[in-house]
Amino acid sequence: MEGVGAALLLFPYYLPFFHPQNHYIYHHGLPVTSLIGGLFVDLLGCSILVTGCLIGAQHLRPPLRKLAEALFAGLMLWSMVGFVLQVLIFEQSRFEYWGRIWWQSAIAIPLLPCVFVFFLPRYAEPAVRAIRVVIAGFAFSALWIVPQLIYLALLRQPVQNVVSAHRPDPAQTNSDRRIVWILLDELSYNQTFDHRAAGIELPNLDGLRAVSVSFSDLNPIGYGTNRIIPGLFSGRRIDKFRSTIDGKLSYFDETQRRWLAYDPNATLFGLAQRNGWSTGIDGWYNPYCSILAPVLGASEDRTVLANAAALPNVFWAALTHRKKINAEEHIQAYLNIMARTKASINDNKLRFLFLHIPVPHPPGIYDRQAHVLCPGGNYLDNLVLADDTLGVLMREIAATPSASQTTVIVTSDHSWRIPLWRPAPGWTREEERVSGAKFDERPVLLVHFPDQKSGQDVRVALSQMLEHDMIAGMLLGQIENPEDLNTFLTRQGR
Repeated sequence: MEGVGAALLLFPYYLPFFHPQNHYIYHHGLPVTSLIGGLFVDLLGCSILVTGCLIGAQHLRPPLRKLAEALFAGLMLWSMVGFVLQVLIFEQSRFEYWGRIWWQSAIAIPLLPCVFVFFLPRYAEPAVRAIRVVIAGFAFSALWIVPQLIYLALLRQPVQNVVSAHRPDPAQTNSDRRIVWILLDELSYNQTFDHRAAGIELPNLDGLRAVSVSFSDLNPIGYGTNRIIPGLFSGRRIDKFRSTIDGKLSYFDETQRRWLAYDPNATLFGLAQRNGWSTGIDGWYNPYCSILAPVLGASEDRTVLANAAALPNVFWAALTHRKKINAEEHIQAYLNIMARTKASINDNKLRFLFLHIPVPHPPGIYDRQAHVLCPGGNYLDNLVLADDTLGVLMREIAATPSASQTTVIVTSDHSWRIPLWRPAPGWTREEERVSGAKFDERPVLLVHFPDQKSGQDVRVALSQMLEHDMIAGMLLGQIENPEDLNTFLTRQGR
């Protein structure tokens, strides 16, 4: 019982599966069968190891046995503190001070019972027994943890590939027009156009803005990607969201004061489908396969043993408060998305295409001097990568048969979130200097119509939700050039 209880306390990376709003399951996006299988392998291995150590301790001489038992009790006491803090962190609490003293506590708390055993045995030995009873009692939580995990593993079944497309009825098509919507994650209007850092050159963004309608004063509809993009798709502001255990999104409607299921048919992609547009989508972070089930899917990509090997490292990073976005993984995500993105652009049958690119979102993965991908760098390096990426995508678009009929929309979900990244590992002096520690919340919105030769800057303060209404007008054939867009803005009272 102590072995099982210790395993549940030492490796609580099952906790995200029990979040009341299922955020981890929602963002994971993939079936969790192999992930949970790997978790079971780790818990079983830890249970056997701890049980073996405790049995072995019984054969030691009494002084050494008492010392080993005290050390085990101290380790468990420390793990209980860490477990409680992990639970609170999942409830969105912050414990920056605990992170600063983590290593000291990892040594001091386990050693404390050992010291007491020698100097205060009368009090230490009952305390050690009490802690061991608590650990054994915690094993009973497996009676509900294990069945719930098995249920999740059986419920989340594999679906199709990440990239998919809906083919509308051939009798209803928009074969002469195309819309490519490119979202560059965390692209700041302020850093890109208004107050660019010295030495940063963004020729592709500058060139596109010179022949596009640009919006210089957009008010964002949120702070996080997980709320902003589903909101833009549906035309509804989403401040609170939760997921079912099978990954289906729901949101809290402030007007009706109740939770509603997120309906993919009530999004821009549903509108496109009803109006004869074939659709394609590829992206990062948001589980598009879940929120737009008729369009997308996913597949599980790791075995049980691979997950069993990977999960302890993930947990250890979180436990030691050193967890941060891995640059190598971010590079791989970028490369994977770019490969699929190019294929989607070159699939001329996809007439309404949304591409969510994971830059200039941190961590730094670019050397802006050499223009090569590599771990390191900062937001400014990634900003140059975003510009280079846009250049690649625009060249791909220009080479397609529909280039002369393609409207290109370049947006960002939110600006550079300085309050989020400034306290995080990896923040550089250069970022501190160019940001001024001030958060300019304006995202980017550029709209380039076919054959548009000049630019126009809309300086009026507008809600980011304008994007939804504008793209809906394009899908309905009401906005096909800058003049139509100006008429639309006039009707909106801008």
